[in-house]
Amino acid sequence: MKKETEIGIAAAEAIGSKYDEACKALFQNKEIIAPVLKEVVPEYRNYTVKDVIRFIDADSIKDLPVDDISTRADRLSTEMASVSDKLIRYDTHFKAVNPLLSNENLCIHLHIDLEVQNNYSPSNPSYPIIKRGLYYVAREISSQLGILTERTNYDELQKSYSIWICNERIPKKLQNTVTMYSIKKSDIIGVAEEKAEDYDLMNVIIIRRGEKKDVPIFDYLSGVFQCDKNKISEYVDIENNETVLKGVNHMSGLGASIMRDAMRQGMQQGIQQGIQQGMQQGMQQGIQQGIQQGMQQGMQQGMQQGENLLATLVSCLVKDGRLNDLDRISDEKARKLLYQEYHLDESDSLAASRDV
Repeated sequence: MKKETEIGIAAAEAIGSKYDEACKALFQNKEIIAPVLKEVVPEYRNYTVKDVIRFIDADSIKDLPVDDISTRADRLSTEMASVSDKLIRYDTHFKAVNPLLSNENLCIHLHIDLEVQNNYSPSNPSYPIIKRGLYYVAREISSQLGILTERTNYDELQKSYSIWICNERIPKKLQNTVTMYSIKKSDIIGVAEEKAEDYDLMNVIIIRRGEKKDVPIFDYLSGVFQCDKNKISEYVDIENNETVLKGVNHMSGLGASIMRDAMRQGMQQGIQQGIQQGMQQGMQQGIQQGIQQGMQQGMQQGMQQGENLLATLVSCLVKDGRLNDLDRISDEKARKLLYQEYHLDESDSLAASRDV
């Protein structure tokens, strides 16, 4: 059983990794990116999705067949490093025109990094996503000038965004929120009149999803991650976009595989729970007999039986090969010592569901 479980976990991780890759590939299409930019980037708020698709820099398009040129945005280099800096990898990295600062003779770009982050509360080590976003956008700014020299022209710096779509492990009070963190001018003494474009260069946008769907950005992203082509089509035309449709179908297939694995894992957990609960009933007929009969009865009746702290202790002893200690369970003092040894709390009913 242990070997089968390990194989199952490895298979699930492999499928999950492919799903993440498919998701990142989908977000390299301009049609998928554009509705996100329109909803959360101030420069695009008053433009249509078609306009935003057009604003994504043509220089960021790969040298692909004509059919693909209008649909696929090339990532800039997704890796960035220096001799002393840590290597970082962007999910989707591209440039787009800033329509508020551009005209026929002058084209200023927004540098945009878009990340899909499944875990809003990373661990090992733990850190706030906002700090990672600030680090990414700072690296984006510094990369624009390359090696600094006496002739470095800081006027060439262009506005940069780091956009994070967070899907899981988001605290309830933060769900269904979108927040932008940026540099703002604050006069301390007197009033300094400076152009906002000279300091408004670094922006991090955090999209924290939840169950809410009556706001366009959440409704759209729900459609993307659920691979709902009809919902996506409400925001952007993908009917004749073969690349996007293939990407959505590929994600959908992988998502179905993940769901099947989750159901299979749930069945295995149910069987194990049934064994423990069946052992509880077996205790009424005698510990030794109950261990044997309870495992069989638990398969059929375990899911309808309540968990029991004593059954959990028996399970622990059996798993550890301490069959001789089963005779001690009838003695209350000895039983309490065994509970303490296995960190089981008689007053806490939740202890009965401890995964042993």
